[in-house]
Amino acid sequence: MKKRSVQELSQTIDVARGLIPCDLVLRGAQWLDVFSGKWLKGDIGITGDTIVGVGEKYEGKKVFSLKGKYLVPGFIDSHVHVESTLMTPGEFERTVLPRGTTSAILDPHEIANVLGERGLEYILACAKQARMNLFVMLSSCVPTTHLETSGASLSASDLVAYKNHPQVLGLAEMMNYPGLLNKDPGVLEKIYEFQDGHIDGHSPLLRGRDLNAYLSCGIKTCHESVSFEEAQEKLERGMQVMLREGSVAKNLRELVGVLTPFSSPFVSLCTDDRNPLDILDEGHIDFLIRLALKKGAPAPSVYRAASLSTAQCFGISRLGAIAPGYSADVVVLKDYRRCIVDRVIKSGVFVDAKAVSPISIKAPSENSMRCQIPSVDQLQVASSSRVSSVRVIGIIPDNIITDDLSFDLSTNDLGHVQVDIKRDILKIVVMERHGQGRGVSVGFVKGLGLEEGAIGSSVGHDSHNAVAIGSNDSDIAGCFSRLKEMGGGFVIVNKGKVLAELALPIAGLMTEAPLREIYSRLKLLRKKAKELGCRLSDPFLQMAFLCLPVIPSLKITDRGLVDVNKFDFVPVVKTSKERPPPTVPAVEFN
Repeated sequence: MKKRSVQELSQTIDVARGLIPCDLVLRGAQWLDVFSGKWLKGDIGITGDTIVGVGEKYEGKKVFSLKGKYLVPGFIDSHVHVESTLMTPGEFERTVLPRGTTSAILDPHEIANVLGERGLEYILACAKQARMNLFVMLSSCVPTTHLETSGASLSASDLVAYKNHPQVLGLAEMMNYPGLLNKDPGVLEKIYEFQDGHIDGHSPLLRGRDLNAYLSCGIKTCHESVSFEEAQEKLERGMQVMLREGSVAKNLRELVGVLTPFSSPFVSLCTDDRNPLDILDEGHIDFLIRLALKKGAPAPSVYRAASLSTAQCFGISRLGAIAPGYSADVVVLKDYRRCIVDRVIKSGVFVDAKAVSPISIKAPSENSMRCQIPSVDQLQVASSSRVSSVRVIGIIPDNIITDDLSFDLSTNDLGHVQVDIKRDILKIVVMERHGQGRGVSVGFVKGLGLEEGAIGSSVGHDSHNAVAIGSNDSDIAGCFSRLKEMGGGFVIVNKGKVLAELALPIAGLMTEAPLREIYSRLKLLRKKAKELGCRLSDPFLQMAFLCLPVIPSLKITDRGLVDVNKFDFVPVVKTSKERPPPTVPAVEFN
């Protein structure tokens, strides 16, 4: 909200005292007081973009009767990567604002890992022009770790230059918690520069003394809790727990028990990575609210977690409540028990989805796929044994952690380890795409279900090298070839033919296409993947997280296979020392 002049403040006083009419009066509805948790009755008086009075009788230039409706504060997404919606910030706003999300806190580390400061500046410029509140956290992990190759690098001094930007709230998720715990100088320098402000966390499975050390450095939040016990421990140690329900990482159901009337100030809601299909079919923060309510969480606590709790956590004044002096961001509900959105008011004006003005910032347009397409010969895993004990990444549906599995795979006459489609063990290849000349790394993965063909993507968290999973080398290479031609995106290839695709020419992450076009292309991609045997609801986003070496247990980057628990590379084919001893049949005595 902009700073008000002395004249505007003087007028506000007169309006609040009932001496002159409000611009807008909302009458007849019950409204949620997020401070007491009570549903109250009385007029809501609004002038300009500010709520000037509640609970009293007000006259207004416009009076809306909302009898039988319920009013709650505008929803705030506490942590989201707008790039993961595949939409530009303008199309994102057009999509989520009518669903009640009036504010969102963005971490642009996807585009920053590809384009560096140019990507960050694009998001900042869009945020400044947006109608909804788009706040920005400065990406702390570009690159995420030393275990991968990104397209850019942002040092502490690079980030400090944006610290006082009007849209910036602080330092984004410190994903490299192993680096922090091991006192990496670059990580510590970023923490040092932002310790007087807000620092977001990212600490899956971190418990005990390591969690204490992490929190002692001033980190305030975490959206990566996997179990209720983990989330409860973080809450008990003063951490803001963000309940996440993305398209792959679906943790809210497991964690919602931590949300109680007492704890609600210290719990927030976030989508993190949610694709357009799920937003259009299910909703955005409104979907998370419905899910929490369905799981039995108290309604006032849920709506507080979706609004005021996040505003207070991030130090955003005048946001997150229906109260005098607060921003007039209000969601009108037909039914608060099921979070059925009727209308949305942003800054004192009813939102018309068709009339939301587009953001005019020009997106980066160059082809970011600066890579050489690998030959089939480069996609091999060599072994000297006829049967090789191989590390395999185990996909866990609806989660971004993975299993570290081991299987015996056969080797052909050329000494190349083979996939095993019957056991659902496919080849995964990550190709460095930022022009650093590092080539590819090859591994194996289980859990996709693909029986033929290959799927490929330029979205590979968080350095966003290209990744493909397939049943054969030829179609994997074909995916990479088509991705380069499109400037990035998603593609499915079978027997050399492209079955479906979505071009993402903005840093290989986003498109300026309208939501409906994105939606239809994603639907076709899912359909074709399913026809090839895929069992996952969102194979492309699930695949993207297989490249993230800060989420346990086994991941793969362009530099190799990573044991996240050791925070180091491991060979795909196990050495003789790592292989289990052969099974000796038991000897039976008569």
